[in-house]
Amino acid sequence: MKRLKNCYIVLLLMTLLVSCQDTIEVDLPPTQERLVIDAVMRIPDTDTFIVEAYLKLSKTTDYYADSIPKVNDALVSLTTSNQTYTLQAEENGFYSTVLPREELTQGPVSLAIEYEEEFYSATTQFVNAVPIDQVEQGDGSLFAGDETEVIITYTDAPNQTNYYLFDLDKGQYLTSEDTFYQNQQFSFSFFYEDLKPNDTLNIELLGVNKAFSDFMTVTINQSGQASGNPFVPAPSVIRGNIVNETNDAHYPIGYFSISQVYTASIIIE
Repeated sequence: MKRLKNCYIVLLLMTLLVSCQDTIEVDLPPTQERLVIDAVMRIPDTDTFIVEAYLKLSKTTDYYADSIPKVNDALVSLTTSNQTYTLQAEENGFYSTVLPREELTQGPVSLAIEYEEEFYSATTQFVNAVPIDQVEQGDGSLFAGDETEVIITYTDAPNQTNYYLFDLDKGQYLTSEDTFYQNQQFSFSFFYEDLKPNDTLNIELLGVNKAFSDFMTVTINQSGQASGNPFVPAPSVIRGNIVNETNDAHYPIGYFSISQVYTASIIIE
């Protein structure tokens, strides 16, 4: 009888544990649909005369939506000190054009987007970056003990305050200000989870201004690294430098910047 009673208790506990795994969906209030503008333009450090300028447009959607709506029917243009360039729509919300490199690196550049009878605009200037001196795999770890350490080394641009944005691949981003290492070589470690031998990491270093650095710092902290997209709506929406001139209350999500970028790769051992 005692054994039968014990079996009954075990079966009851298993039933409770299984029932705890049921998915509960909470009815969330509908959110206002906004235009999402990923306009971080990366200008590689090359000697080419012609470069490509591109951005991506999408729309916010409900939390439980299966896909992100892409915007393929907007009018997008860039205006430099010399002329206006129209970006052509491609698939999946991408817009691009090719233009002389100096058009993006000399003087202010204005972005204009017309979509659903609303006009969005922003202005920015090119920001220089510095090369990545070295990327190497370390043997350190954090809490779990199975992370992969990657050590990144670069040398700060001299005689000025600099802000850097690192695209560390795998949806990971990091900002850095040279306050404590001005004019010096600097190294830092970043720890990745779930990397396997022979995985390749493509790491990018972008030069950014203070406003964009602040925007990215807050966005990274709020949205979390796992999303892989810093322009998804965060718990508290952070407004970028793009404004809706037609209806200020219907502001977009995103940022417009033009950055020099240096790239380095590493194959995990």
